[in-house]
Amino acid sequence: MNYTYTVTGHGIHDMDKKKRPDGETLPSPSSQNPIGNPAFPGKTSAGSGATNWIGYMATEFNTTLTLAYVFARSGSVVDGAVIPPRLPERFSIAHQIGHFNDTIGHRPDYAAWTAKNTVATIWFGINDVALAYRRDGSMAKIPAATQSVFDLAEHLYEIGIRQFIFIEVPPPRSQTRKANDVNQTVETHDYAIRLWNRHLKQNTVDFREGHRDADVKYVELWDIFYEAFLDPKSFGAKNSTCIDPKGNECLWAEGSHPGTRIHKLIGARVAETAWGSTS
Repeated sequence: MNYTYTVTGHGIHDMDKKKRPDGETLPSPSSQNPIGNPAFPGKTSAGSGATNWIGYMATEFNTTLTLAYVFARSGSVVDGAVIPPRLPERFSIAHQIGHFNDTIGHRPDYAAWTAKNTVATIWFGINDVALAYRRDGSMAKIPAATQSVFDLAEHLYEIGIRQFIFIEVPPPRSQTRKANDVNQTVETHDYAIRLWNRHLKQNTVDFREGHRDADVKYVELWDIFYEAFLDPKSFGAKNSTCIDPKGNECLWAEGSHPGTRIHKLIGARVAETAWGSTS
């Protein structure tokens, strides 16, 4: 059995999880529903009723039962003290790790994960970058924000996680709203993403070197997004800019969120990185 524990920053991953009511419990991930709650595939930004990358990892790209404990919340940033979120009530990585620790971090009977069968997939930065390049002086905070990802991942290591995957921020030029837009704002956004990913990759190397007993990997996404953008028909889309709210017929479910076709490729890549061949 595989467990995939996911902490993420933006709406690509929020599956409409509900807060646990006082005195009540909600379903945990199971063979009937690998995300537990809500009903699969959850309410995802991959499109109305569409599966996102986490769902594909749990249902298609594996060779054994895979349960996905998703602690993602829309609008989250890494550390609000470094790059504040748009709204003060938004979650951070620290909140998501705290949620994990309070619920399954102690390895209860219903989630008896081990260091060998659990991978923490961490995909943060889209919100941080979007906020940083629009705010004066915030670009300089990107190195500190990326470092915070790994400072907080240290807590997961201390809890017992030994498999980590850090996922880069995808390129902005592949987004439909940027298709014909070349100006200073777009260039600044592009630079901010490159800066984030450069520091994220180097910090991944450093984290790996500092934790020799852990399996620490970095996942690139730029080629998936560019190939889809440059050759949309090979993905079953009529062009690179169309939008399908259901996420099936176009590359995009809305202006900045990819549809389920791109999510499927992301899920396949992350799964292969996590546990090798999935065939």
